[in-house]
Amino acid sequence: MSLEDGKRRLAFLFYPRSVAVVGASKNTKKMGYHALKSLIEGGFKGPIYPINPGYSSIFGLKAYSSLKDVPGEIDLAIIVVPAKVALEVLEECREAGVKGAVLITAGLREAELEEGPRLQEELRRIAEKSKVKVIGPNTFGMVNLHADLNAGFTPSFSRIKKGVVSLVSQSGGVCHLLMPYILEQGIGMSKIVGLGNRLNVDFADMLEYLAHDEDTRSIALYVEGIDEPRKLMETARRVARVKPIVAFKTGRSRKADAASKSHTGSLAGNYELYKAAFKQSGIVVADGSLELISKADALAHQPPAKGRRVAVISLVAGLGIIAADTCEAKGLELTEFTEETVSKIKKLLPPFTIRTNPVDLGFVANDPEKCGEAIRLVFDDPNVDAVVVNYIFSWSEDFLLLPIEAIISSHRETGKPVTMCLRYPHGVWDVEKESLRKASIPIFPTPELAVEALKALVEYGEYLSRANVPF
Repeated sequence: MSLEDGKRRLAFLFYPRSVAVVGASKNTKKMGYHALKSLIEGGFKGPIYPINPGYSSIFGLKAYSSLKDVPGEIDLAIIVVPAKVALEVLEECREAGVKGAVLITAGLREAELEEGPRLQEELRRIAEKSKVKVIGPNTFGMVNLHADLNAGFTPSFSRIKKGVVSLVSQSGGVCHLLMPYILEQGIGMSKIVGLGNRLNVDFADMLEYLAHDEDTRSIALYVEGIDEPRKLMETARRVARVKPIVAFKTGRSRKADAASKSHTGSLAGNYELYKAAFKQSGIVVADGSLELISKADALAHQPPAKGRRVAVISLVAGLGIIAADTCEAKGLELTEFTEETVSKIKKLLPPFTIRTNPVDLGFVANDPEKCGEAIRLVFDDPNVDAVVVNYIFSWSEDFLLLPIEAIISSHRETGKPVTMCLRYPHGVWDVEKESLRKASIPIFPTPELAVEALKALVEYGEYLSRANVPF
């Protein structure tokens, strides 16, 4: 199969005109019930065909005994059947002309049973023969928010707002772990994919596809093991020139490596070697799950930084000191302002505040003119490449109203990247938070995550400079 043919067939997976759910059920204890429910509640607009010989209808939709009985074309089949039955179903997919499949079925290569790997290899042979691209097996499924397609077993993924970050994970559990954080922070997602055992769609295939996906600006990868590392690194090197990639790789210890093998049938390999290869290929490395999605969020919305010199602005000193500590610990330079900038800031801020870097706004946050001017001075300083802003709710709801305009306008006028830590009681600053997001300023719950996200912008800028890619 050619590269272009492969990408075209992946398009049928993510933008199908019709979907069949094989193993659909009315039984709430069956995965087929939740798969069909997710698809319907996700708002998919095309024809939906439940496949189960035991029903005449499910959820008010006509049910069919097999894929061959469906009167129309089927672009995508969501398969929720036992492992042994999956072989027969995939063969039916070939006969019915199905173009892509999400194989939720588990109990294959990751299983300790001797027949598991053999069954998976047989599934691969059928898929390759029929040119059917398969997400899975051993997956929660996948979601394309821009197509209202929830091809998994968790309806709540459809609550996530449409956006431009795509997450490709070897573990469906990690996708579920990140979902509440994504919802809380208001991160807009494009695609969420659980690769599982990677029958014939791997990380490299997804990178190649997402590089050309207009709905994706940044790509987050959760990786346990890699079957073809050279292929992945070569693909990443091409893709990173046009779209940022972040990866969180597990399997640092021998026990984690063994757990990875029992989870998705993959050996994790030497962590430090992978980390070095990722960086060489232009992949930004994350050291945790929240860090992974936070870095991808920042890279999707902010420009790469042109240097490591960072300025920190805070409403209160404590957050600024935490951010400053984190900057130095992560290899970023806490910059020194020019004498002119320091002189002007000292005239604006009272002597009991920190008036160098980090800048502690303190009570000046009550004064729209002084607050705005201090923020603009920091952004305008020639020794500043990037800015971290820290704001928390204190004794006034108005505190955030004053700096928002200055933060947004200073970012736009200077083109310097900015990340923001913003914490407040539920419902207090929701409108203000949304206005910052609309201005493409990413929001994080801690100063540490805001700095980590900024570091991703610095590292991606350094990669583009090494690769002679203008930005």
